[in-house]
Amino acid sequence: MKRAVRRVMSAGLVFLLVLSCAVSPVFAERAQEGIGQWLQEIGFFGGYISADLKYQDDMEAVPLGVRFGFDLKPFTKKFGWEPKGMFELLYEIFASSIFAPHANAEMGAGFMLRYSYPLTQKFYPYIEVGSGLYYMTLSTYEQSTQFNFASAGGAGLTYFLRDDFAINAGYRRRHVSNASIKEPNGGIDANMYIVGASWYF
Repeated sequence: MKRAVRRVMSAGLVFLLVLSCAVSPVFAERAQEGIGQWLQEIGFFGGYISADLKYQDDMEAVPLGVRFGFDLKPFTKKFGWEPKGMFELLYEIFASSIFAPHANAEMGAGFMLRYSYPLTQKFYPYIEVGSGLYYMTLSTYEQSTQFNFASAGGAGLTYFLRDDFAINAGYRRRHVSNASIKEPNGGIDANMYIVGASWYF
């Protein structure tokens, strides 16, 4: 079982890496104008995930991922709107090791809209919402498919240690379902606690 999980995780990471290479050039072709550049952040994150499951112990997992943050201000300026702070489109890819109720894995890729407001030069609380693709090897009563969609919303805090480097911590509420592709589709709701670090340029 552990060998199968490792194979699935390896295949998933390769898939997500290819997907990230395919998506990033779309933004790279845009002109660098306004405040900052389109690609202004590269970061890494980890954390803890917990979800209630019917007829099984709670699902618990440890995620690891990478994010790319794209500045949306050059775009919003065209419409006469320039919000204070940071307004970003985040592209994230991740893989998680599920250690309960059984050893399994999950992985995904998606986009988040994040708005960060500067309380001070160092403290930036933020709110975020987004959705993306999701795959898990764990079989559950709630979901009839391993391939699903994951939507999430949350809030957190970014603290800049330097002008170009920050640490962050936040909470997300995640909902996983398959958009009624196949029944049952009861959905799995999870609490996500995330910590990370990002470089800005």
